[in-house]
Amino acid sequence: MAKASIPLVCYEGVTLARPGQSPILSRLDWTWLPGEAWWVGGPPASGKTTFCESLLGHHIAQQGTRLWPLGTRQGLEPWQVLRWVPWLENSRRFQLGDYFHQQRWHAAESREGPTVREFAGHSPEADEALKAVDLSARLAQPLLTLSSGQMRRARLARALGESPAGLVVEDPFAGLDATQRGRLETLLQRRVAEGMGLVIAGRERDCPNWVTKRLPLGPKPSAIQSEMTPSFMPEENGGAPVLEFHHLNLAPGGKPLFTDFTWVIRQGERWGLLGENGSGKSTLMALAAGDHPQVYAQDIRLFGARRGTGESIWDLKKRIGQVAPEIQTYARHNLTLAQMVATGITDRFVPGGITQDQQAAIRALLAELGLADLADRPYPQAPTGAQRLIWLARALAKAPGLLLLDEPFQGMDSRSIALGRAAVSRRLSPATTLVMSTHDPAELPEGITRFMRLGSSLP
Repeated sequence: MAKASIPLVCYEGVTLARPGQSPILSRLDWTWLPGEAWWVGGPPASGKTTFCESLLGHHIAQQGTRLWPLGTRQGLEPWQVLRWVPWLENSRRFQLGDYFHQQRWHAAESREGPTVREFAGHSPEADEALKAVDLSARLAQPLLTLSSGQMRRARLARALGESPAGLVVEDPFAGLDATQRGRLETLLQRRVAEGMGLVIAGRERDCPNWVTKRLPLGPKPSAIQSEMTPSFMPEENGGAPVLEFHHLNLAPGGKPLFTDFTWVIRQGERWGLLGENGSGKSTLMALAAGDHPQVYAQDIRLFGARRGTGESIWDLKKRIGQVAPEIQTYARHNLTLAQMVATGITDRFVPGGITQDQQAAIRALLAELGLADLADRPYPQAPTGAQRLIWLARALAKAPGLLLLDEPFQGMDSRSIALGRAAVSRRLSPATTLVMSTHDPAELPEGITRFMRLGSSLP
Protein backbone atom coordinates (compact mmCIF):
# COMPACT_ATOMS: atom_id res chain seq x y z
CA MET A 1 0.00 0.00 0.00
CA ALA A 2 1.56 3.32 -1.07
CA LYS A 3 2.16 5.88 1.63
CA ALA A 4 0.15 8.51 -0.25
CA SER A 5 -2.95 6.31 -0.12
CA ILE A 6 -2.83 5.69 3.64
CA PRO A 7 -5.58 7.84 5.23
CA LEU A 8 -4.73 10.47 7.78
CA VAL A 9 -8.07 10.07 9.59
CA CYS A 10 -11.03 7.70 9.22
CA TYR A 11 -14.39 8.18 10.97
CA GLU A 12 -16.59 5.09 10.92
CA GLY A 13 -20.14 5.77 12.15
CA VAL A 14 -18.90 8.46 14.54
CA THR A 15 -21.27 10.40 16.78
CA LEU A 16 -19.55 13.28 18.55
CA ALA A 17 -20.79 15.77 21.16
CA ARG A 18 -19.41 17.79 24.01
CA PRO A 19 -20.71 16.73 27.48
CA GLY A 20 -24.33 17.79 27.98
CA GLN A 21 -24.67 19.17 24.44
CA SER A 22 -26.37 18.00 21.27
CA PRO A 23 -24.28 15.95 18.81
CA ILE A 24 -22.41 17.86 16.12
CA LEU A 25 -21.89 14.64 14.19
CA SER A 26 -24.22 11.68 13.96
CA ARG A 27 -22.96 8.35 12.56
CA LEU A 28 -20.49 10.09 10.26
CA ASP A 29 -18.47 8.05 7.78
CA TRP A 30 -15.60 10.23 6.57
CA THR A 31 -12.04 9.73 5.31
CA TRP A 32 -9.27 12.31 5.00
CA LEU A 33 -6.45 11.38 2.63
CA PRO A 34 -3.03 13.00 2.13
CA GLY A 35 -3.25 15.62 -0.60
CA GLU A 36 -6.93 16.33 0.08
CA ALA A 37 -8.22 19.78 1.06
CA TRP A 38 -11.50 19.96 2.99
CA TRP A 39 -13.63 22.93 3.98
CA VAL A 40 -15.62 22.59 7.23
CA GLY A 41 -18.45 25.11 7.42
CA GLY A 42 -21.55 25.83 9.44
CA PRO A 43 -23.29 28.49 11.51
CA PRO A 44 -22.15 29.54 15.00
CA ALA A 45 -22.33 26.73 17.58
CA SER A 46 -22.42 24.08 14.83
CA GLY A 47 -19.29 22.45 16.24
CA LYS A 48 -16.57 23.41 13.74
CA THR A 49 -13.92 23.87 16.43
CA THR A 50 -14.96 20.70 18.25
CA PHE A 51 -14.72 18.70 15.03
CA CYS A 52 -11.27 20.09 14.24
CA GLU A 53 -10.06 19.27 17.74
CA SER A 54 -11.43 15.74 17.37
CA LEU A 55 -9.17 15.17 14.36
CA LEU A 56 -6.22 15.25 16.73
CA GLY A 57 -7.86 12.81 19.16
CA HIS A 58 -9.57 15.27 21.47
CA HIS A 59 -13.09 14.61 22.78
CA ILE A 60 -14.69 11.20 23.19
CA ALA A 61 -16.83 9.72 20.43
CA GLN A 62 -20.21 8.58 21.75
CA GLN A 63 -20.51 6.07 18.94
CA GLY A 64 -18.35 4.70 16.17
CA THR A 65 -14.61 4.47 15.67
CA ARG A 66 -11.93 7.04 14.88
CA LEU A 67 -8.77 5.80 13.23
CA TRP A 68 -5.46 7.45 12.31
CA PRO A 69 -3.98 4.88 9.88
CA LEU A 70 -0.90 6.83 8.78
CA GLY A 71 0.13 7.67 12.33
CA THR A 72 -0.56 4.14 13.54
CA ARG A 73 1.64 2.68 10.81
CA GLN A 74 4.46 5.04 11.82
CA GLY A 75 3.96 4.40 15.55
CA LEU A 76 2.97 8.04 16.14
CA GLU A 77 0.15 9.78 17.98
CA PRO A 78 -2.30 11.98 16.00
CA TRP A 79 -0.76 15.20 17.32
CA GLN A 80 2.64 14.06 16.05
CA VAL A 81 1.34 13.63 12.49
CA LEU A 82 -1.15 16.52 12.29
CA ARG A 83 -0.92 20.17 13.28
CA TRP A 84 -3.89 22.17 14.66
CA VAL A 85 -3.87 25.98 14.40
CA PRO A 86 -6.98 27.27 16.20
CA TRP A 87 -8.19 30.85 16.39
CA LEU A 88 -6.68 31.31 19.86
CA GLU A 89 -3.12 30.35 20.75
CA ASN A 90 -2.42 26.88 22.11
CA SER A 91 1.32 26.50 21.64
CA ARG A 92 3.47 24.75 24.23
CA ARG A 93 6.38 26.90 23.09
CA PHE A 94 4.61 30.18 23.87
CA GLN A 95 1.64 30.75 26.18
CA LEU A 96 -0.02 34.15 26.41
CA GLY A 97 -1.31 33.06 29.80
CA ASP A 98 2.26 33.47 31.07
CA TYR A 99 1.97 37.22 30.43
CA PHE A 100 -0.46 40.02 31.21
CA HIS A 101 -2.21 42.10 28.56
CA GLN A 102 -0.24 45.36 28.94
CA GLN A 103 3.04 43.42 28.80
CA ARG A 104 2.70 43.39 25.02
CA TRP A 105 3.48 47.09 24.84
CA HIS A 106 6.63 46.77 26.99
CA ALA A 107 8.07 43.70 25.28
CA ALA A 108 9.59 45.53 22.31
CA GLU A 109 12.01 47.30 24.64
CA SER A 110 12.61 44.51 27.16
CA ARG A 111 12.75 41.63 24.62
CA GLU A 112 10.42 39.42 26.61
CA GLY A 113 9.56 35.99 25.29
CA PRO A 114 10.66 34.34 22.02
CA THR A 115 11.17 36.25 18.81
CA VAL A 116 9.19 35.44 15.67
CA ARG A 117 12.23 33.55 14.34
CA GLU A 118 12.69 31.54 17.54
CA PHE A 119 9.00 30.65 17.62
CA ALA A 120 8.59 29.72 13.95
CA GLY A 121 11.84 27.79 13.62
CA HIS A 122 14.81 27.89 11.23
CA SER A 123 13.83 25.41 8.53
CA PRO A 124 13.51 26.34 4.84
CA GLU A 125 9.83 25.44 5.15
CA ALA A 126 9.45 27.92 7.99
CA ASP A 127 11.21 30.62 5.97
CA GLU A 128 8.86 29.98 3.07
CA ALA A 129 5.81 30.15 5.34
CA LEU A 130 6.98 33.33 7.10
CA LYS A 131 7.38 35.01 3.72
CA ALA A 132 3.92 33.85 2.63
CA VAL A 133 2.29 35.32 5.75
CA ASP A 134 4.23 38.59 5.47
CA LEU A 135 6.37 38.19 8.61
CA SER A 136 9.85 37.95 7.08
CA ALA A 137 10.67 41.52 8.11
CA ARG A 138 9.74 40.82 11.75
CA LEU A 139 11.99 37.86 12.54
CA ALA A 140 13.77 39.64 15.42
CA GLN A 141 10.57 41.06 16.88
CA PRO A 142 9.28 39.55 20.16
CA LEU A 143 6.23 37.41 19.47
CA LEU A 144 4.40 39.09 22.32
CA THR A 145 4.46 42.45 20.50
CA LEU A 146 2.61 41.21 17.41
CA SER A 147 -0.97 42.18 16.74
CA SER A 148 -3.56 39.43 17.17
CA GLY A 149 -3.69 38.91 13.39
CA GLN A 150 0.09 38.75 13.08
CA MET A 151 0.30 36.28 15.96
CA ARG A 152 -2.20 33.96 14.29
CA ARG A 153 -0.12 34.10 11.12
CA ALA A 154 3.04 33.33 13.12
CA ARG A 155 1.36 30.23 14.57
CA LEU A 156 0.33 29.16 11.07
CA ALA A 157 3.89 29.69 9.80
CA ARG A 158 5.26 27.59 12.66
CA ALA A 159 2.87 24.74 11.85
CA LEU A 160 3.74 24.86 8.14
CA GLY A 161 7.43 25.03 9.00
CA GLU A 162 7.15 21.63 10.69
CA SER A 163 5.94 20.05 7.40
CA PRO A 164 3.04 18.09 8.89
CA ALA A 165 1.30 15.30 7.04
CA GLY A 166 -1.95 17.13 7.69
CA LEU A 167 -2.81 20.70 8.72
CA VAL A 168 -6.04 21.68 10.48
CA VAL A 169 -6.59 25.43 10.69
CA GLU A 170 -9.37 27.74 11.80
CA ASP A 171 -10.13 30.93 9.82
CA PRO A 172 -6.66 31.36 8.26
CA PHE A 173 -7.80 34.14 5.91
CA ALA A 174 -9.50 36.36 8.51
CA GLY A 175 -8.08 39.88 8.47
CA LEU A 176 -5.91 39.44 5.37
CA ASP A 177 -5.95 41.87 2.49
CA ALA A 178 -6.14 40.56 -1.07
CA THR A 179 -2.35 40.43 -1.56
CA GLN A 180 -1.68 38.66 1.75
CA ARG A 181 -4.49 36.19 1.13
CA GLY A 182 -3.22 35.44 -2.37
CA ARG A 183 0.27 34.57 -1.09
CA LEU A 184 -1.11 32.31 1.64
CA GLU A 185 -3.52 30.57 -0.72
CA THR A 186 -0.71 29.90 -3.19
CA LEU A 187 1.43 28.30 -0.49
CA LEU A 188 -1.39 26.16 0.91
CA GLN A 189 -2.46 25.01 -2.53
CA ARG A 190 1.09 24.01 -3.41
CA ARG A 191 1.57 22.14 -0.12
CA VAL A 192 -1.64 20.21 -0.82
CA ALA A 193 -0.42 19.39 -4.32
CA GLU A 194 2.78 18.05 -2.73
CA GLY A 195 0.75 15.70 -0.52
CA MET A 196 -0.14 17.60 2.65
CA GLY A 197 -3.71 17.08 3.87
CA LEU A 198 -5.60 20.26 4.70
CA VAL A 199 -8.76 20.91 6.71
CA ILE A 200 -9.96 24.52 7.00
CA ALA A 201 -12.84 25.60 9.23
CA GLY A 202 -14.30 29.00 8.49
CA ARG A 203 -16.84 31.23 6.83
CA GLU A 204 -18.30 30.07 3.54
CA ARG A 205 -17.33 33.29 1.79
CA ASP A 206 -13.65 32.67 2.63
CA CYS A 207 -13.47 29.23 0.98
CA PRO A 208 -10.90 29.16 -1.87
CA ASN A 209 -12.27 27.94 -5.18
CA TRP A 210 -9.66 25.15 -5.31
CA VAL A 211 -11.04 23.55 -2.12
CA THR A 212 -13.85 21.43 -3.51
CA LYS A 213 -14.49 18.93 -0.71
CA ARG A 214 -17.03 20.22 1.83
CA LEU A 215 -18.21 19.01 5.25
CA PRO A 216 -21.14 21.18 6.40
CA LEU A 217 -22.04 21.04 10.09
CA GLY A 218 -25.29 22.06 11.75
CA PRO A 219 -28.47 23.43 10.15
CA LYS A 220 -28.35 25.86 7.27
CA PRO A 221 -28.54 29.36 8.81
CA SER A 222 -31.64 31.39 8.09
CA ALA A 223 -31.35 34.75 6.39
CA ILE A 224 -31.03 37.73 8.72
CA GLN A 225 -33.10 40.78 7.91
CA SER A 226 -31.97 43.61 10.18
CA GLU A 227 -32.28 47.37 10.07
CA MET A 228 -28.75 48.70 9.76
CA THR A 229 -29.38 52.45 9.80
CA PRO A 230 -28.51 54.26 13.05
CA SER A 231 -31.04 56.66 14.52
CA PHE A 232 -28.64 59.59 14.18
CA MET A 233 -26.29 60.81 11.48
CA PRO A 234 -23.57 63.08 12.90
CA GLU A 235 -23.26 66.60 11.62
CA GLU A 236 -19.98 67.68 10.08
CA ASN A 237 -17.51 68.89 12.72
CA GLY A 238 -20.20 68.81 15.43
CA GLY A 239 -19.72 68.06 19.09
CA ALA A 240 -17.00 68.51 21.66
CA PRO A 241 -13.74 66.53 21.34
CA VAL A 242 -14.03 63.06 22.88
CA LEU A 243 -10.73 61.44 21.85
CA GLU A 244 -7.65 63.37 20.77
CA PHE A 245 -4.17 62.35 19.60
CA HIS A 246 -1.82 65.33 19.28
CA HIS A 247 1.60 64.97 17.62
CA LEU A 248 1.86 61.29 18.51
CA ASN A 249 5.33 59.79 18.09
CA LEU A 250 5.90 56.07 18.64
CA ALA A 251 8.76 53.85 17.52
CA PRO A 252 8.45 50.46 19.25
CA GLY A 253 11.70 48.56 19.03
CA GLY A 254 13.23 51.55 17.24
CA LYS A 255 10.91 51.21 14.22
CA PRO A 256 8.77 54.33 13.56
CA LEU A 257 5.06 53.59 13.77
CA PHE A 258 3.59 57.08 14.25
CA THR A 259 5.37 60.34 13.50
CA ASP A 260 3.73 63.65 14.47
CA PHE A 261 0.30 61.98 14.16
CA THR A 262 -2.75 64.10 15.07
CA TRP A 263 -6.37 62.94 15.08
CA VAL A 264 -9.35 64.56 16.80
CA ILE A 265 -12.62 62.64 17.22
CA ARG A 266 -15.71 64.57 18.30
CA GLN A 267 -18.89 63.59 20.07
CA GLY A 268 -21.37 61.84 17.81
CA GLU A 269 -18.83 61.08 15.09
CA ARG A 270 -18.52 57.55 13.67
CA TRP A 271 -15.10 56.61 12.36
CA GLY A 272 -13.83 53.61 10.42
CA LEU A 273 -10.15 52.91 11.16
CA LEU A 274 -8.53 51.01 8.29
CA GLY A 275 -5.08 49.61 7.62
CA GLU A 276 -3.14 46.38 7.23
CA ASN A 277 -1.90 44.23 10.11
CA GLY A 278 0.88 46.01 11.94
CA SER A 279 -0.12 49.49 10.74
CA GLY A 280 -0.97 50.63 14.28
CA LYS A 281 -4.75 50.22 14.56
CA SER A 282 -4.62 48.19 17.77
CA THR A 283 -1.95 50.50 19.18
CA LEU A 284 -4.23 53.52 18.73
CA MET A 285 -7.12 51.63 20.32
CA ALA A 286 -4.95 50.59 23.27
CA LEU A 287 -3.78 54.20 23.74
CA ALA A 288 -7.39 55.39 23.66
CA ALA A 289 -8.44 52.84 26.29
CA GLY A 290 -5.42 53.50 28.52
CA ASP A 291 -3.92 50.02 28.08
CA HIS A 292 -0.70 51.21 26.40
CA PRO A 293 2.06 52.50 28.74
CA GLN A 294 2.88 55.40 26.38
CA VAL A 295 -0.55 56.91 27.00
CA TYR A 296 0.93 59.09 29.76
CA ALA A 297 4.03 60.07 27.78
CA GLN A 298 2.05 61.38 24.80
CA ASP A 299 -0.50 64.15 24.37
CA ILE A 300 -3.64 62.00 24.36
CA ARG A 301 -6.91 63.43 25.65
CA LEU A 302 -10.12 61.68 26.57
CA PHE A 303 -13.35 63.58 27.14
CA GLY A 304 -11.39 66.82 27.13
CA ALA A 305 -8.76 65.90 29.74
CA ARG A 306 -5.17 64.95 28.99
CA ARG A 307 -4.30 61.48 30.25
CA GLY A 308 -2.15 61.51 33.36
CA THR A 309 -3.58 64.72 34.85
CA GLY A 310 -5.24 63.04 37.84
CA GLU A 311 -8.28 61.45 36.24
CA SER A 312 -9.57 58.13 37.62
CA ILE A 313 -9.11 55.29 35.15
CA TRP A 314 -12.23 53.64 36.56
CA ASP A 315 -14.33 56.76 36.00
CA LEU A 316 -13.11 56.81 32.40
CA LYS A 317 -13.80 53.12 31.85
CA LYS A 318 -17.42 53.66 32.87
CA ARG A 319 -17.80 55.80 29.76
CA ILE A 320 -16.01 53.43 27.34
CA GLY A 321 -17.17 50.22 25.70
CA GLN A 322 -14.23 48.27 24.29
CA VAL A 323 -13.63 45.26 22.07
CA ALA A 324 -9.97 44.27 21.67
CA PRO A 325 -8.71 40.98 20.21
CA GLU A 326 -5.77 40.98 22.61
CA ILE A 327 -8.03 41.20 25.68
CA GLN A 328 -10.07 38.27 24.37
CA THR A 329 -6.89 36.27 23.97
CA TYR A 330 -5.98 36.72 27.62
CA ALA A 331 -9.47 35.83 28.92
CA ARG A 332 -9.34 32.93 31.37
CA HIS A 333 -12.70 33.46 33.07
CA ASN A 334 -15.16 30.74 34.03
CA LEU A 335 -18.21 33.02 34.16
CA THR A 336 -21.35 32.27 32.16
CA LEU A 337 -21.93 34.23 28.96
CA ALA A 338 -24.55 36.40 30.70
CA GLN A 339 -22.12 37.09 33.57
CA MET A 340 -19.38 37.95 31.08
CA VAL A 341 -21.63 40.56 29.46
CA ALA A 342 -22.39 42.00 32.91
CA THR A 343 -18.68 42.65 33.46
CA GLY A 344 -18.98 45.29 30.75
CA ILE A 345 -21.17 47.23 33.16
CA THR A 346 -19.20 46.59 36.37
CA ASP A 347 -15.70 46.51 34.81
CA ARG A 348 -14.90 43.63 37.19
CA PHE A 349 -14.55 40.00 36.15
CA VAL A 350 -16.61 38.71 39.05
CA PRO A 351 -20.33 37.85 39.02
CA GLY A 352 -23.00 40.17 40.40
CA GLY A 353 -23.13 43.91 40.89
CA ILE A 354 -25.98 44.67 38.47
CA THR A 355 -29.69 45.37 38.89
CA GLN A 356 -32.60 43.19 37.78
CA ASP A 357 -33.35 45.67 34.99
CA GLN A 358 -29.75 45.38 33.78
CA GLN A 359 -29.98 41.59 33.94
CA ALA A 360 -33.11 41.70 31.78
CA ALA A 361 -31.40 44.06 29.31
CA ILE A 362 -28.44 41.68 29.06
CA ARG A 363 -30.75 38.75 28.29
CA ALA A 364 -32.46 40.83 25.61
CA LEU A 365 -29.11 41.76 24.07
CA LEU A 366 -28.01 38.13 24.01
CA ALA A 367 -31.28 37.23 22.27
CA GLU A 368 -30.58 39.90 19.62
CA LEU A 369 -27.22 38.27 18.98
CA GLY A 370 -28.73 34.79 18.71
CA LEU A 371 -27.20 33.67 22.01
CA ALA A 372 -30.26 33.37 24.25
CA ASP A 373 -29.93 29.58 24.54
CA LEU A 374 -26.28 29.89 25.57
CA ALA A 375 -26.68 32.62 28.19
CA ASP A 376 -26.02 30.32 31.15
CA ARG A 377 -23.21 28.30 29.57
CA PRO A 378 -19.72 28.86 31.03
CA TYR A 379 -17.61 31.01 28.72
CA PRO A 380 -14.81 28.40 28.21
CA GLN A 381 -17.40 25.81 27.13
CA ALA A 382 -19.19 28.10 24.67
CA PRO A 383 -18.64 27.79 20.91
CA THR A 384 -15.83 29.94 19.54
CA GLY A 385 -18.25 32.10 17.54
CA ALA A 386 -20.34 32.78 20.64
CA GLN A 387 -17.23 33.76 22.58
CA ARG A 388 -16.39 36.35 19.93
CA LEU A 389 -19.88 37.86 19.98
CA ILE A 390 -19.86 38.06 23.78
CA TRP A 391 -17.14 40.71 23.72
CA LEU A 392 -19.27 42.91 21.48
CA ALA A 393 -22.24 42.41 23.82
CA ARG A 394 -20.00 43.31 26.76
CA ALA A 395 -18.96 46.57 25.08
CA LEU A 396 -22.56 47.53 24.27
CA ALA A 397 -24.05 46.59 27.65
CA LYS A 398 -23.27 49.84 29.47
CA ALA A 399 -24.49 52.12 26.65
CA PRO A 400 -21.12 53.95 26.68
CA GLY A 401 -20.38 57.40 25.39
CA LEU A 402 -17.36 56.08 23.46
CA LEU A 403 -17.31 52.75 21.64
CA LEU A 404 -13.84 51.45 20.73
CA LEU A 405 -14.34 48.38 18.54
CA ASP A 406 -11.04 46.85 17.42
CA GLU A 407 -11.78 44.19 14.76
CA PRO A 408 -15.04 43.18 16.54
CA PHE A 409 -16.18 40.82 13.73
CA GLN A 410 -12.85 39.15 12.96
CA GLY A 411 -13.41 35.51 12.07
CA MET A 412 -17.21 35.64 12.36
CA ASP A 413 -19.56 34.25 9.74
CA SER A 414 -21.94 36.49 7.78
CA ARG A 415 -24.90 35.76 10.06
CA SER A 416 -23.01 36.77 13.22
CA ILE A 417 -21.67 39.90 11.51
CA ALA A 418 -25.19 40.90 10.44
CA LEU A 419 -26.52 40.40 13.98
CA GLY A 420 -23.59 42.31 15.47
CA ARG A 421 -23.83 45.23 13.04
CA ALA A 422 -27.55 45.51 13.71
CA ALA A 423 -26.99 45.50 17.50
CA VAL A 424 -24.40 48.26 17.19
CA SER A 425 -26.64 50.27 14.87
CA ARG A 426 -29.63 50.11 17.22
CA ARG A 427 -27.57 51.35 20.15
CA LEU A 428 -26.02 54.43 18.57
CA SER A 429 -27.57 57.49 20.13
CA PRO A 430 -26.87 61.10 19.07
CA ALA A 431 -24.26 61.34 21.84
CA THR A 432 -22.47 58.06 21.04
CA THR A 433 -19.01 58.30 19.51
CA LEU A 434 -17.81 55.24 17.60
CA VAL A 435 -14.35 54.22 16.39
CA MET A 436 -14.19 50.81 14.71
CA SER A 437 -11.12 49.25 13.14
CA THR A 438 -11.37 46.57 10.48
CA HIS A 439 -9.60 45.06 7.48
CA ASP A 440 -12.92 44.75 5.66
CA PRO A 441 -14.90 47.98 5.12
CA ALA A 442 -18.02 45.87 4.43
CA GLU A 443 -18.08 45.02 8.16
CA LEU A 444 -18.54 48.66 9.17
CA PRO A 445 -22.05 49.54 10.44
CA GLU A 446 -24.20 51.92 8.43
CA GLY A 447 -23.63 55.49 9.53
CA ILE A 448 -19.83 55.47 9.40
CA THR A 449 -19.15 58.81 7.74
CA ARG A 450 -15.43 59.31 8.36
CA PHE A 451 -12.38 57.17 7.69
CA MET A 452 -8.79 57.06 8.86
CA ARG A 453 -6.45 54.77 6.94
CA LEU A 454 -3.07 54.05 8.49
CA GLY A 455 -0.09 53.42 6.29
CA SER A 456 -1.47 55.21 3.22
CA SER A 457 -4.04 57.78 2.21
CA LEU A 458 -7.58 56.86 1.29
CA PRO A 459 -8.16 56.44 -2.45
